[in-house]
Amino acid sequence: IDMGTTEVQATRGFAKIFNQKSVGYVDAPVSGGEIGAIDGTLSIMVGASESDMERVKPVLNALGKQVTHIGEIGCGQIAKAANQIIVGLTIGAVSEAFALAQHGGANLEQVWKALSGGFAGSRILEVHGRRMIEDNFRPGGTATTQKKDLNQALDFASAIGIDLPSTQLCHDLYDNLVQRGEGGLDHSALFRLYSK
Repeated sequence: IDMGTTEVQATRGFAKIFNQKSVGYVDAPVSGGEIGAIDGTLSIMVGASESDMERVKPVLNALGKQVTHIGEIGCGQIAKAANQIIVGLTIGAVSEAFALAQHGGANLEQVWKALSGGFAGSRILEVHGRRMIEDNFRPGGTATTQKKDLNQALDFASAIGIDLPSTQLCHDLYDNLVQRGEGGLDHSALFRLYSK
């Protein structure tokens, strides 16, 4: 069971090697961060054959709250790439929204409270918006890891022939943060590119 975030093509190559030796292979990357790991509430995205999925399901159910069989080998990694695009872009959106509010003179705490109760409310706004307000960027998921994950998503998109311009821009913003020496901070530190 590979629970890391690995390139789709590499994952499929690893599976082929294991399968040649009659060993099953499952890609099962996770989402939920440090909080999800501690609480046992991770979302696990699984790429595997039906038979391998059935064999590993009890183990995965013990580790996560939501275990979803996405499809064949590599599909767990594809879902994880999609997840990281949403996470990265949403952190970017919250960063820009908070920058607008902060530079415009609004109280970030009050803006956060108002947004949390409306359609913009999300787990990312809840957790990472709070980090931005408190200037607390002790890492859960680092900016360097977010950049790496977005790079993997962009590489896969290129391999299948699609462009992801928003993801590219978000990747470049994370690259800027890393180049500033802040790659070890939580990925919500993207806000530092905008804050006063």
